[in-house]
Amino acid sequence: MIKSIIRSELRECLDVLKAGYEDIAIKFGMTEDNCPYRGRTRLPFVEFEKEFLTGYQMYGYFFQEKLVGFLSLVFKENRMDIHDLAILPEYQNNGFGSDLMRFAKEKAAERKCERIMLGMIDDNKRLKDWYEKHGFITIDQKRFDTVTYTVGKMECVTEVRICQLSSP
Repeated sequence: MIKSIIRSELRECLDVLKAGYEDIAIKFGMTEDNCPYRGRTRLPFVEFEKEFLTGYQMYGYFFQEKLVGFLSLVFKENRMDIHDLAILPEYQNNGFGSDLMRFAKEKAAERKCERIMLGMIDDNKRLKDWYEKHGFITIDQKRFDTVTYTVGKMECVTEVRICQLSSP
């Protein structure tokens, strides 16, 4: 079940976020020196809470009453950004991430967003393939001197935008 997060659940959500991103931080050599908050695995609670208080839409994926996944969305004009999508490592590969992605697309449709954007480690082939399977395409890639990986920006055009493009 996916439900909106309330303030008292933020610490547990932050734990899911950190655990869900930890293996990637290790794999791609993220450190405090080369990546802010070590790819969010060291994100201070106060910063996470600030996101919640400034309007980030946060959702939890609950499996057998346990929080196992986290989704954070930001709406900007006619687009939605997926800020975070994380599943606890021991619950990955069970379709929970796909459920959260479908949920995110529903939220974008409700708000009549034309596109969904996200940032990711472009060199993470497995995750990039997963996003592509969900309709995302790479629209930008950047290399930074301080890290060993390429940062990618991906986009998914929504049904709203497709309808606008196909209208006479």
